[in-house]
Amino acid sequence: MNQILDLVRAVPDVVWSGLIASVLTLGGVLISNRSNSTRLRIQLHHDADQKARERIATMRREVYLKAVEELTKANSHLAGLSQMDPTKTNLAEGLQGFFAAAAKLQLVAEPKTALLVNGLVASYGELLLRLMGRALPLHDVRSDISIHDSLYNSAQEQVARILREMAEFNESAQVDDQVFGALERSIEGFRARASKHAADRANAWAQFNSLNVEFCKQLFTDLREVGEQQIPVLVEIRRDLGLTSELVAYREQMEQQWRRMSFELDGLLLKLQRD
Repeated sequence: MNQILDLVRAVPDVVWSGLIASVLTLGGVLISNRSNSTRLRIQLHHDADQKARERIATMRREVYLKAVEELTKANSHLAGLSQMDPTKTNLAEGLQGFFAAAAKLQLVAEPKTALLVNGLVASYGELLLRLMGRALPLHDVRSDISIHDSLYNSAQEQVARILREMAEFNESAQVDDQVFGALERSIEGFRARASKHAADRANAWAQFNSLNVEFCKQLFTDLREVGEQQIPVLVEIRRDLGLTSELVAYREQMEQQWRRMSFELDGLLLKLQRD
């Protein structure tokens, strides 16, 4: 033991100083590296979180804008239901784009926005079913119009055919009164048919126009109800997209615009009722 102490004492002070300085330097390096590693981990986590937020924001922007676009198309589709032929067109097809876009929106939206959109989708689904039921009498009358129009055109074609035959008969200098009389009776019969089908078609159009007025009256009321549901949805969409500046003013402006539109709709409904 004494020998070891003697060996330690024999080491020059300058060596001990260098050794201590080296240990202190190494300790400082280790501490600095540890601090750098901590900062690097924090930075990497922040960058990853920021990129994730940017990806979500980009995805939301695309989905939200598509949903708003399809919402506008859905309103136009509902307004035109009375003019569509259910035998040639799927009456629900015009809302499929909106339903699909809304389903995507609910996957990426904030909970409050998703809940509001879900309620709006339900309202549009219910409204579509109601309108399809109300449009059935209109479609039946349109079918009658088509039938009478086809029969009228067919009768008119026969009238035109007989007129050609009568012209050929006269130009050939024939004097067979029985043949000419048969042509006259035939043309009068087809003219009577054409006149009847024209009258039936006119009556059907009058009935269609009356039903269409009633359909539009109720449609305006229904669209006003779902329109009021759209306001909080659009407000929350802007909030999710980070467009929060003047959000209160935006909502107030939308409500004011809807009140103005409702006023005009009320005036139109009164006019339709008087008519």
